[in-house]
Amino acid sequence: MVSPLKLFYMAVWRELLTLTRYKANFIFEILSSLLFGFGLLIFSAAFDASLLAKTVGSANYVAFITLGASFQSWQSIALWRAAGMFQGELSTGQVDYTFSCPFSRYWYIVGNIGASAILSTIFFSPMLGVGLWFTKETLTTEGLLLGLAATMLSVVALAQLGAIFASLVLRYRQVTAVFSFFNFAFQMLTGMFVPFQLLPLPLQVIGYTMPQTFGMDLLRHYVMRTAPIMAVEYEWISLVTVVLALSLIAKMATTYLERTAKEQGLHYI
Repeated sequence: MVSPLKLFYMAVWRELLTLTRYKANFIFEILSSLLFGFGLLIFSAAFDASLLAKTVGSANYVAFITLGASFQSWQSIALWRAAGMFQGELSTGQVDYTFSCPFSRYWYIVGNIGASAILSTIFFSPMLGVGLWFTKETLTTEGLLLGLAATMLSVVALAQLGAIFASLVLRYRQVTAVFSFFNFAFQMLTGMFVPFQLLPLPLQVIGYTMPQTFGMDLLRHYVMRTAPIMAVEYEWISLVTVVLALSLIAKMATTYLERTAKEQGLHYI
């Protein structure tokens, strides 16, 4: 009979082999833990109301954090929806039928993300409404429309990221740690919960490439009258540029990873 100690050793060894089998997932698991510790350090400084007012020009932290958190539903759709769909299709073998259909895989992914994004409005609207309620002293109809326009552009950009992440599933299969890393990076590096201006310059440079950064900043600027990260005109240009760049990258990534996935075989294991 095998001893309990040897069974424990075998169980640990099996878990280690499983963890390291998917190298991208393993690396991002480590990076996520490092980023989490740094994020908590930055997050603790954001509760200082006087620091918030000095940084963004408003001490209304409830509205600040609520408007940022309302982006979570859209972000989850971009990160998880299409990727989870492909993981399910790889596990069941349905992906073979999907890839035999005469349509663009890129538009298949974006279409599914768009459908889910429409439904996610159910979760987005109440939190957004709460945030707007706390900005009633500064809220105007024009500001609300401009803020929502910036939000919608961010959602379009997030859909492109969703297409990239979904295509990664086809190539690397197990990438949940990659999604977790980006999920937390989006929270900490875009100004979702912490004023963007408090981040060190190298992290701000990374944050400029993320679609939520300017979307949230413009929304807060128009409904809370906060000081923008940069000139408002430049923020709109940057947001549109990010949307176009991510659209191009998503189209190219989907085509490339679809081809390499076919070469490897469309199976989960």
